[in-house]
Amino acid sequence: MKNQKNRKSTWGWYAVKVLYEAVITGHPDPATIDENYSNTHKSFEESILLVNAQSPDHAYTIAEKKAKQNEMDYENPYGETVEWIFVRSLDCFILFDENLQSGTELYSRALRVPKDVPNETVIAHYYPEMVHEHVVDHNFILRNSLFNSKPHSPN
Repeated sequence: MKNQKNRKSTWGWYAVKVLYEAVITGHPDPATIDENYSNTHKSFEESILLVNAQSPDHAYTIAEKKAKQNEMDYENPYGETVEWIFVRSLDCFILFDENLQSGTELYSRALRVPKDVPNETVIAHYYPEMVHEHVVDHNFILRNSLFNSKPHSPN
């Protein structure tokens, strides 16, 4: 019984950051192409998965298996196939709170920059999607056509 208790006490909650890529294939339906259509960029999504595991390595193993199960594909409003493919795990963070509740920290990343670097520069470098005047694609659309109306469809 004591051996079982010790083994259970080594389990903990981890937040594992994984990366997906949206691979778009096919040809758009010319009738649906509008000002929002773009095929000039690659798209990625970071996702943080909550994992109960015995160690960081175990957490990565569990998260990667779940991330592969979460891969999906669908048709976008332009008639192209969007396939979200797991690329790799990026980071693992152990949750120090034993009771998960509102306000529990699920992930944290420390950044180390020179003292003379302004906060705006840090944000622009590490979170470029937050800097509106430098947004790469204002018309970013990867919608699933089953859940979103086509661009020319009335709502």
